[in-house]
Amino acid sequence: MAMGVEIISRDTIKPSSPTPSHLKTYSLSFFDQLAPPIFVPILLFYTNTNTTTSTKCLKESLSKCLTKFYTLAGRIKDGIFVDCNDAGVDYLEAKVTNRSLSDVVANPNVDYLKQLLPCEPHTLESKSWSESPLLAVQVNRFQCGGVVIGMCISHKVADASSLSSFVNGWSCIARGDCDAVAPHFGLATLFPWIDYMDQEFEATDEGTKKGNKIVTKRFVFNASNIARLREKARDGSSMKPPTRVEVVSAFIWKRFMNSDRYSKSHPTSKSYSACHAVNLRKRRVPPLAEHGFGNMCIATTASLTTSDKDDDDEYCSLVSKIRGAIRGIDGEFVKKVESGDEWSLDYIKAEIMQACKGERVQINFSSWCKLGFYDADFGWGRPVWVTCTTVSLKNLVIMVDTRNGDGIEALVNMLEDDMVGFESDPELLALASEATTI
Repeated sequence: MAMGVEIISRDTIKPSSPTPSHLKTYSLSFFDQLAPPIFVPILLFYTNTNTTTSTKCLKESLSKCLTKFYTLAGRIKDGIFVDCNDAGVDYLEAKVTNRSLSDVVANPNVDYLKQLLPCEPHTLESKSWSESPLLAVQVNRFQCGGVVIGMCISHKVADASSLSSFVNGWSCIARGDCDAVAPHFGLATLFPWIDYMDQEFEATDEGTKKGNKIVTKRFVFNASNIARLREKARDGSSMKPPTRVEVVSAFIWKRFMNSDRYSKSHPTSKSYSACHAVNLRKRRVPPLAEHGFGNMCIATTASLTTSDKDDDDEYCSLVSKIRGAIRGIDGEFVKKVESGDEWSLDYIKAEIMQACKGERVQINFSSWCKLGFYDADFGWGRPVWVTCTTVSLKNLVIMVDTRNGDGIEALVNMLEDDMVGFESDPELLALASEATTI
C-alpha cells in the first residue's frame, strides 16, 4: 500500500526584514559556476515531537533565518548573480495518513521518501533560473506525532556544508537562539566567475534523458565493518590510517568496477576514475570561515586503467589513490586557484570536460560526514535519521553519518540496469546492509 501524503497548505516565506540595498546583488563564484544545476535534497526525521515548535514557530523562525541567509530568498539572474529581491522560498505543510514515522525509518523506500520532499530534485534548466525559488521546504506531520522536514536547495548557490549551516541556523532560531549561526558571504570576491570558461557544463547524464531511470539504493556500513576495511587497507607503513570515508569510497569503487568490467554491454578494457568533492574551507591558508556560504568544493580524481581481473592488492591501491588525490588538494593548490593560476584552471576544466564527454567510467563521491546535520534540533531533540533521496546524476554516491556517528550510510545513485549487477555483488552484501533499522 502506497504511503498517503496530503499537502494541506502552501506558502511563500519571505525574510522577516528586507535585504539592505547594498546586498541586493550577490555575485556567484567560480565554484558556483562549476556546480551542477540540480536541487540537493535532504530529509530530517524527528520522533516524540510536541507543540512547542508549532507551524507558526517554524514559519516565523524560517523567516528570521532568511534574513541571515538572504541569498536563498532571491532568484538567479543571467546565470551569474542572485537578485536578492526577497521573493521568498516555498513552504509546504503535509500530513502522512497511513504510515508511522518508525515504519518509514525501519523500512526505507526511496519512492516513499521522495513524497516527503517539496519538489523533484531534478536538473534545473538555465531558462527557468529566474523563476525558480532557490529553496523549498516541506514539513510532514505523522499521526504518531513524528515530523519529517524535507528540503531541496539549489546547488548553484550552496554545497552540503552551506546546507548544514542553514539547517542548523534555522533550528537554532526555532529554539530561540538567533545569534548561534552567522553565515559569511563573499566567496566570489576570493574566487570570481571565470569568463574564459565560456560555456556551462551541461549534464550529459543518461539519467536525464528520456527512457532511462536512475535508482537509489542505501547501503549501511557499521563501525565493525569499517574497521575491517581499514585493517585490510593497511600497507604496513607508519602513516596515519586511512579515514572511514577513504576506505568506504575505495570499497564501493572496487565493487563498481567489478560489476562494470563484466557487463555485457561494455568493453573489457576501460579507464575508471573515482571523483571526490573536497571541501576547501579548512584547506585554504588561512582557513575560510566555517559558515562560509556558497559552493566551496572542488573535485579531485583518482584514476585506474586496467584490463586485468581483480587482485588481492588492488583494494589497497585504490585506497592509496583516493587518499593521494584528496590530500593533493592542499593550501598551495587552493592558493593557485584563488590567484587565477592558468594551469589549475585548465586542469579543472579538462577534468570536467572529460567527465562530460564520457571518456572514462567515473563514479562520484560526496561526503556529508561530520557536517553536523544530526545537531539540528528544532525543539524536538536531535533527528533520529538524516538522509536524502534520488539525485538526477548517475554513478553518484552520497555518504552520510549514521546517527551514532561511527558508521556510514552510502546512498548510491545508478542507472537501473547498472544497479542490478552492483547490488548483487556478494562482497558488497557481506559488508553492507541495505535494510538496517536506524
